[in-house]
Amino acid sequence: MGPTCFNNFMRFANLTSEIKALQFNILTGYPYDHPSMIDMVTRSPQNLAENLVAVLKGFEWAQVGVALCKECYSDDDLSSEKYFETVENVFDQSHVAVKEILKLEKGARRENISEQIEVFEASARVILLMLGDNLNDYVEYLEAMALRNWTNEEYTPVLVLSKNVLNGLDVPWKSDPSLLRLFDKTIIIYNNVYTRTKTSQFTTKYSFSTNEETVISLQMYEAYYVLAHYLNTAITSDFSLFNYTQPEKAIASMNISGPFESIYINTAGQRLAGYDVAVVDKNQTSFDYILHLGTVLTDKNCAQLACLHFELNSTLSSFYEAPKDVPLCGFHGEICDQTGVIYAILVVLGVVALFVIAYIAFRKVITNSKGRSISNPWLIPFTEIHFIDLTNTDGSQHMSIQSLQRNADEKARLQSLARTKQIATVDQSYMLVDKFVMRDKIRFDRYDANMLYQMKSHLQHDNLNGFGGLSFDKASHIFIIWSQCFRGSLHDHIFTKERQRGTSNNFEGAFLRDILKGLEYLHASALNYHGNLTLHNCLLDSHWIVKLSGFGVNRLLVKWKSSGQIFTEDHTPVIKSEELHYFDPAIKKIWKNMTGTKADNGLITPVFGRKCDMYSFGVILHEVIFKKKFVENFIDSPKDLGEDDSVLIDDENDVQASKFPLPIVIPEGIEVHNDLVKMLENCFGANRPDVPLARKITDTVLKMSGSLVDLMIKNLTAYTQGLSETVAIRTAELTAETEKNDQLLMELLPPSIATDLKLGIRVDAKTYKQATILYSDIVGFTSLCSESEPIEVVTLLQGMYQRFDLIISQQGGYKMETIGDAYCVAAGLPKENGHLHVEIICMIALLQRESLHNFEIPHRPGQYLNCRWGFNTGEVFSGVIGQRAPRYACFGEAVALASKMESNGKEDRIQMTLASQQLLDDFFPRFIVSSRGGITIDGYGHLLTYWLEGDDDKTQYQVAREEIKDRFEKLNKNGDSSPSTSAPNSAEISSDGRPKDKMTLAKEKVLAERKREEERMLQEQTIHEALGDAEEQVELAQVLVDDDEDHGKNGLDDLRSTLSSPTLEDEDDGEEEEVGKPIGNDARINSQASTIPET
Repeated sequence: MGPTCFNNFMRFANLTSEIKALQFNILTGYPYDHPSMIDMVTRSPQNLAENLVAVLKGFEWAQVGVALCKECYSDDDLSSEKYFETVENVFDQSHVAVKEILKLEKGARRENISEQIEVFEASARVILLMLGDNLNDYVEYLEAMALRNWTNEEYTPVLVLSKNVLNGLDVPWKSDPSLLRLFDKTIIIYNNVYTRTKTSQFTTKYSFSTNEETVISLQMYEAYYVLAHYLNTAITSDFSLFNYTQPEKAIASMNISGPFESIYINTAGQRLAGYDVAVVDKNQTSFDYILHLGTVLTDKNCAQLACLHFELNSTLSSFYEAPKDVPLCGFHGEICDQTGVIYAILVVLGVVALFVIAYIAFRKVITNSKGRSISNPWLIPFTEIHFIDLTNTDGSQHMSIQSLQRNADEKARLQSLARTKQIATVDQSYMLVDKFVMRDKIRFDRYDANMLYQMKSHLQHDNLNGFGGLSFDKASHIFIIWSQCFRGSLHDHIFTKERQRGTSNNFEGAFLRDILKGLEYLHASALNYHGNLTLHNCLLDSHWIVKLSGFGVNRLLVKWKSSGQIFTEDHTPVIKSEELHYFDPAIKKIWKNMTGTKADNGLITPVFGRKCDMYSFGVILHEVIFKKKFVENFIDSPKDLGEDDSVLIDDENDVQASKFPLPIVIPEGIEVHNDLVKMLENCFGANRPDVPLARKITDTVLKMSGSLVDLMIKNLTAYTQGLSETVAIRTAELTAETEKNDQLLMELLPPSIATDLKLGIRVDAKTYKQATILYSDIVGFTSLCSESEPIEVVTLLQGMYQRFDLIISQQGGYKMETIGDAYCVAAGLPKENGHLHVEIICMIALLQRESLHNFEIPHRPGQYLNCRWGFNTGEVFSGVIGQRAPRYACFGEAVALASKMESNGKEDRIQMTLASQQLLDDFFPRFIVSSRGGITIDGYGHLLTYWLEGDDDKTQYQVAREEIKDRFEKLNKNGDSSPSTSAPNSAEISSDGRPKDKMTLAKEKVLAERKREEERMLQEQTIHEALGDAEEQVELAQVLVDDDEDHGKNGLDDLRSTLSSPTLEDEDDGEEEEVGKPIGNDARINSQASTIPET
């Protein structure tokens, strides 16, 4: 922030540019543009020049003269008139011609000035005067004009005062009325950017010794505001704004509201702020004889993103005409030598133009730029109101705009509420609209119109809500429009659970202080009193500041209802029963007795109205302090009074609402100061306190610790914690559902594939050189289904597949699909595992077969299922099919041949191809395999296949089987009942006293069973050996008895019988083989083809 003197300007400017830092100039204007510097001075040479150009173009002046006295500003270190060269350059760029520049000396006498100003006679009629900071500095020049008999109508002096006018213009004719004649018709352009009304809060809070200190402090405050806005936007919205090479362009693109008014920075880093324009008119009735012509306005609709323009006040265009910069006949009379024909044409055109101008001027007088009446700004055209569907929002009758999610429980109530309350936008601002039905056209008398004008135009305060106005549609409805605050009403904040937070007493004090400040302003205004003070009408804006709303409206509603001009559309009372307890019973009695005529005007005096406001404040104080309803909730219901009528007040509800609790009962757990209780009782008594006294008591008793910002932070922190709890609950629910979805997805797809799909990674089809595919199918399933109920079939398949899935999960296979009773399993994909895939499939097939031996058909006790299994090893390719319901599938001849192995297999047998058998023989010889021989398969010819009989490694197989059994029993136990809490037996405890793990238990169990099996087999072997010895002895005795001849004949017959009978294997296969003929189709699948050698 700086610099503090001119000598340091270029040094700091070059330094900040070198280190890429922002510099804000807040002291005095300089005639230089420099990168990375923002000039916040309102009287800088650039801003002064832009204001002059805007005024000159507004008056359509293209050429001027200048009278300049640089020495007159020698005592003003902050002046910019000494840099007139910069102003002259801006004039040249804007095509404003400076015909003459007259440089005067400080203290020059009027006689000398009279001789010097002769230079303007032949070149200029509009003279810009820069002779000092005060109007007294221009007296000598104006007297010099009088000496030359120049009138202000012929030569227009424009007095330029760039110094900030903080306390208004100091006019010299106050002390010397004779000077008014000299200043008459002079135009004054003065710097009125920091008006008292805009900066009152700042200047009241901080005191300064001089106006220069005040201006510098205001400019410094605004500079910090712009910097904060720039950094906040860069951090939260657009990180690219950290571009220190051209920061002025980044800041120029922003909309900066500013602490006092909107701040505009152009692309050169210059702050543009409009000056005021006035004319001195001795015929004015005002005390200072100054007629305000308008203010130079600022907008962003230009290439520099900030530019100034000036338009004459539309109300003055009918009686004030700006003088010309060129005489009617020119400076030398060269324009007036036209012929009579031209004069005639000009007269005709002048008459036509006069009618056009008169019509336009008349329209401008009665309407503003938006087509609204200037005399009645509170009258809003209905076409400018854009309604929002209220049933799609959430909240009370004063809803928060931030809440847009509909609550199903309140849907019916909101639909009823929409008959009288609506949310709308007017001029791109949210508004709350009350709707009533008109029986007759409403006419406004002078008192009503003046009150509405005051409410719309003059009642401006930080603690008052903006009154939008009234509007009428073509369907006999009247709409009362108020600004809608961001956070709803104070009633919502206190009594709505969704918004209620633990508000501290200090913050309650801030709320009450805001209410009293707004009430104090209303009591001192032309409105005299509020008349409709309720918690519903205490709105909270985005900064947690309370704004009073609804003031003055009840007077009109009661008047119109008493005369029968309005009623509610849903036939409920005009004054809602939930707000009845806020009003003094005395004023409600007067309302009920009103007739809607002029005789009602004196019934409610300003003093009585202010006392009724204090009654309402007492009710609000009771509800805010105790957070308890003053009376019970009342619900309005339509009254049967005919189609076009409704009551003003529900008398039944009013009887209960008018009972106020005296003495005051303080709820348990709440501590209230005695002075506050006393004031609360006085609000309901005859000796009611006024607003200043109530404010003094509340400020003392409910004294705030820290600033209002600290209290706002506390409240926002509590609000955030409440939202955090809600978010945590919703997040936990979402996490649980996500886990379920992930678990289901992992069942449908392989985990690695599912993870890639979740991350958005494309899963391409892949070829696997070697994988093993297993198919199984239930034998006789079709006939079983025809004889069973559907639910029985589903139960059967669920039980069987539950066992199969456990086996696959344990062994590391992947279930490809199930179609009815058909079951397909793959191993070796999507993650390749060398040759382990064939071992996995063998274990799966064996364990599935054994599990079926123990699986009884649920609806057929004593019957068991039988399946066929078939698998094959070979090259396959796989990928994900589909998007809405993706499915992982594999294809290839190896898959088709695996299916053939199952379909051509036998009941309760596991068939495999030669490729699978060779892998088992090479890498896993522990599996017991037997040859089936050659079989004919459609499409493949004659293939050699094998049966998988079992696993020779009993220990590993038994461990897997026991683990499957334990997991299935645990699954059933968790599904049927709670887990057992019985103590473990001694066999489950290790030597060190700790429980044994499942694998240890399973191994010990398998070893015990294996030992018992070996003992059984040893016993059987002993029995077989004894039987064999006995049979040999019998056969030997028989041979000795038979004679030789009979023995030879019988032996020959036995040999022939043996040679002619088929083998046992041929009987099983039912097929005959040709000796020496190759069987198979080497062209289709070489790895599966084979030959049977000759015997």
